[in-house]
Amino acid sequence: MKGIAIGAIFIILLLVGGAYLYLHQSEFQVSVPEYQSPPEQLVRAEQGWTNDQRLHFDHTPQGTRLVPYDWFMALEQPCLSLYGCELLADKTYLARFGFLSSQTDSKLNPDGLPVGFARQGDFHDPDTGETYAVVGLTCAACHTGELHYGKYAVRVDGAPAMIEVTEFQKALLLAVGFTQKIPFRYGRFEKRILGPNATEAQRADLKRRFTAFIDRAQFEIDNTGPGKGIYDNQAGFNRTDALTRIGNQVFAVDMKNAANFAPASAPVRFPQVWDASWFTWVQYNSSISDPLVRNVGEALGVRAAAKLYGTDAKDFGNSVHIEGIKELESLLSGPAPYRGLRPPAWPAEFPALEAQKITRGAELYKSICEHCHLPPAEELAADLQKPHPTYWRENGQHIRLLQLTDVPVTEVGTDPHEAIDFINRTANSGDLGKGRISAGDGLELVTSGIANKFFEKMKLTPAQQIEWRGNRDPADPVVRSEAIYKARPLTGIWAVSPYLHNGSIPNLYALLSPQSDRPDTFWTGSKQFDPIKVGHDTAEFKGAYFYDVTKPGNSNRGHEFKDGPRGNGVVGPALSPDDRFAIIEFLKSLKAPEVQK
Repeated sequence: MKGIAIGAIFIILLLVGGAYLYLHQSEFQVSVPEYQSPPEQLVRAEQGWTNDQRLHFDHTPQGTRLVPYDWFMALEQPCLSLYGCELLADKTYLARFGFLSSQTDSKLNPDGLPVGFARQGDFHDPDTGETYAVVGLTCAACHTGELHYGKYAVRVDGAPAMIEVTEFQKALLLAVGFTQKIPFRYGRFEKRILGPNATEAQRADLKRRFTAFIDRAQFEIDNTGPGKGIYDNQAGFNRTDALTRIGNQVFAVDMKNAANFAPASAPVRFPQVWDASWFTWVQYNSSISDPLVRNVGEALGVRAAAKLYGTDAKDFGNSVHIEGIKELESLLSGPAPYRGLRPPAWPAEFPALEAQKITRGAELYKSICEHCHLPPAEELAADLQKPHPTYWRENGQHIRLLQLTDVPVTEVGTDPHEAIDFINRTANSGDLGKGRISAGDGLELVTSGIANKFFEKMKLTPAQQIEWRGNRDPADPVVRSEAIYKARPLTGIWAVSPYLHNGSIPNLYALLSPQSDRPDTFWTGSKQFDPIKVGHDTAEFKGAYFYDVTKPGNSNRGHEFKDGPRGNGVVGPALSPDDRFAIIEFLKSLKAPEVQK
């Protein structure tokens, strides 16, 4: 008997050890830096917003869903412990993914979640028909930056966020999965949600909803997990393959068609969003003109739900919160150009600018950069007031939009994946009945279908519909697919490193250098700021992302300054170190034009 007992103990230890080793494989581990306290003094760049406007941008829901809200607050971090783990919603834990602290507000942010997390109490699930409270991400999560310099943390609204969204999603997935598979963990979860005196009916209902939620997610997990080749190309901090992920959500997940998944090989840096509402075309590849199409697509990409399969697919059932999207867009745009979110001016907390360098840099900018990136904002604002402006296009609704320069991919020479992948992608439209369509046509079909369903529900007139679409002319094209990248004005460019659309160049000095002087590898994830070369610190630290320019979508070639013929990636002459620093000083000095409110 004693031998049997010893054997049983050995088997149990073997099973426990095997489980321990299995769960310590990389797919069950979340790689993020340790928590670091931010600098003691938070400084907010002056960008024309009140605190209330900023609060609404940070937490207004747009119809996206991570998980039900009470679940998020009750889930444990994906650690392995017999004694339980800290809560997933712990602010210091979320900060390790790069999310920024925010204020508590009884209506918009009752639990003080970070910037970009939104509680929506009336989320409508198009798959089940149920309505319940959820937590989702809003655009502020990816478009709010913070730069650390000495004792200062400079918060910049609309700037790219230094967040690791893929690892955060992995952490959330593991937190849910561990809760499902580990009984005593589920027991703690259940008790946090229902309390100690829950009825059997309440427990059964929670179990039903929890299981159903995982079952619905299993389709995506099975088709995009490790080794499937869909998301094997890591984007790291500050980036995501936005267009591919939107397409995968819409064409594959929402249409329930695994054949429509496409590999994410074109990660891009989160773009700065100030002034973008008044551009003729947005996205790095200059592919979308309609703000509502842009924002509905963005909401779908961060997990707004849509039911695009079955006999009712053409009803475009969805959870997108169009009213919230309109509020967010209005905050960004304001009533006219330069009257919404303004690009930040160089902060007084950073080293003072040098007038002599600025003067020299202005001359160089005008001769080398202006033909693509347009004149400084003050000149553009003056041009806007002319009867026949040079840089602004007036559409059929008598709205003037800034006409950006579109540069062929072959000319600018930067990594072509985002533009070319979007051109080449197609999808089976399934129950929507359009056969095989391009990614551009599919995006327009779905986003316009969702918008039109909302217009019909609200009984909006054609004139009102145009207003909700940002006063874009219905006769103008909405989506296009061309091998181009747009060159945007550079006011506030100092706040948006790393550079190029794919974030392959760590600072402005390297951007103005020949490719041979640019680093082929560096680390991302730090908020520490270098005000001289202008970029984030790229030194190695535990939990950082290792950027390697040889990986798909990561090329750092193109937009190069060296002597020789222009084109094929060469955009200007070789610049001396002094000239590079002069251009940088001028770019740091750029300000938004003064306009009358």
